[in-house]
Amino acid sequence: MQDRVIGVGVIGCGEIAQLMHLPYLMELPAFRIAALCDISPGTVDKVAEHYGVTARYTDHRALLADPNVDAVVICTYDHGEMVADAIRAGKHLIVEKPLAFTPEEARPLVEQAERSGLVALVGYMKFYDPGYEIGLERIAAIGRPKSIHVHDFAGRFDRYGQLYTQTRVTDVPADVLAAGRETVARRIEAALGVDHAGYRDLYLVLLSLASHDLAVMRGAFGTPDCVVHAQQTGPNQLLAVLDYGGVPCLFDMALAQYEWWDEWIHVHGERDEVRIEFQNPYFRNASATVRLRETTGEAASERVLPGVPDTSFRREWLHFADCILAGVKPRTPLSGGLADLDLAVRIIQAMPPKRL
Repeated sequence: MQDRVIGVGVIGCGEIAQLMHLPYLMELPAFRIAALCDISPGTVDKVAEHYGVTARYTDHRALLADPNVDAVVICTYDHGEMVADAIRAGKHLIVEKPLAFTPEEARPLVEQAERSGLVALVGYMKFYDPGYEIGLERIAAIGRPKSIHVHDFAGRFDRYGQLYTQTRVTDVPADVLAAGRETVARRIEAALGVDHAGYRDLYLVLLSLASHDLAVMRGAFGTPDCVVHAQQTGPNQLLAVLDYGGVPCLFDMALAQYEWWDEWIHVHGERDEVRIEFQNPYFRNASATVRLRETTGEAASERVLPGVPDTSFRREWLHFADCILAGVKPRTPLSGGLADLDLAVRIIQAMPPKRL
């Protein structure tokens, strides 16, 4: 069983697939790229030629019917339907975040995955970041926090492009792409409710930029008891105060144009502080850095635990293989993705009413 090579079908051959997933599928001996699918025929052909893949599809259902595909990674814009189809086809899966666009869409997917016995992960790669793992140990060691601050202003997303070769073929009609996004927008508005539908675009930013932050908060502190306060503080910016069993957490998020990456968790304890600073997710072999401020006798000391030279995406795929081949318990099951969607809706609905 351990010698089995897992045939993976890649559904959606855009940026995240080309930059992060396909290189590791080619590199890691537990996997082989069995098939590729994209609604752009030109993109799927060019990517398939690069990786020497003969099975090429423009309909994900045809890929799922391929007997050489044991598992899939879903890297499209709208995930929910494809997750359901993959489970129905008996394929193990990794789905890029978010699991779906609304909790209502995600809830049946969690139930279906749990009944199926398949390995189904949300692509929360930060859970596999060795720096985050070290940071969790340090947070646990300081005991009950006095306060938590989670901050994500990110940085420029266009700087890493020069580090990679990426194929983009613009052969999908613009009206087809627009129609898909319009359908998603209507579903989100319905989920937020008429009084908060005006926050639709902010909710999309929350899911695209900061769903990883909701996930790592949950990994460190569980699910908050309530959203104490939330407000939109800019066109693509929000601030929320969450309550974790009486411990306040300030969460702020924005799209910024920094020339550095600005995403971190800072935990204040009774005597010590822990800060986890995440790296640009597209920088390979660069994990999070942990900064400690500690009490030593009657003096203060500061230490930096530098990131381990490894990539969270690579470690995510290694964990996926262990789950399939050795029965290891999944670290990022679909239930976590549902919990994060629930929290995202709660944050938006805690804001003052804003109708379209």
